Amino acid sequence: MSADRYLTLAGESDGLYREKASKFLAWAFPITDEEAFRARMEAIAREHHTSRHVCYAWILDADGQRYRANDAGEPSGTAGKPMLRQLQALSLTHAAVVVVRYFGGTLLGKAGLVHAYAEAAREALANNTIIERVLLRELLLQCTYAQVEEVRNEVMKVGGEVRDASYGEPCELRVALPLSLIEQSFEKWMRMGIIVKNDQVK
Repeated sequence: MSADRYLTLAGESDGLYREKASKFLAWAFPITDEEAFRARMEAIAREHHTSRHVCYAWILDADGQRYRANDAGEPSGTAGKPMLRQLQALSLTHAAVVVVRYFGGTLLGKAGLVHAYAEAAREALANNTIIERVLLRELLLQCTYAQVEEVRNEVMKVGGEVRDASYGEPCELRVALPLSLIEQSFEKWMRMGIIVKNDQVK
């Protein structure tokens, strides 16, 4: 997979795993950043405030190198890490899993917990759809009206998006391009006299 493409989840899904009367409810969903994750996780925790544990794992960044796993009071390494491994096994990023445990009265032991949390996460992920996304960088361009159509065509040709446009003097176009093509497009636009005002990864 190229540097500006990554795999993530299409939407939110859930799963359920039972072990010796304990119930493990799981949710898998895409996230844009840690703040988005926290908002969804906290909503789940509020909804299930009587549960014993609300454990989670998430992965961010296109290369999947930023991640976190939390056992939420379970023995160390028995909840968050098994869930994280389920995400990693599918090469997912910008994705998270939350598992809520309702204790059934029978201790599962460390091996039992590892298995249960992994299975709950796997079930939620199996009920989802994996999609490929492109990491885009947003650019604000200034050009003449006569250049607008040429810029639009160039953006569409490389798989980018024209997100907004204003037709003053000069015209301004807010576009987004695959990260790996920024340098090539930047050089071409500079030769055309088009001004690149700012950029931001989206």
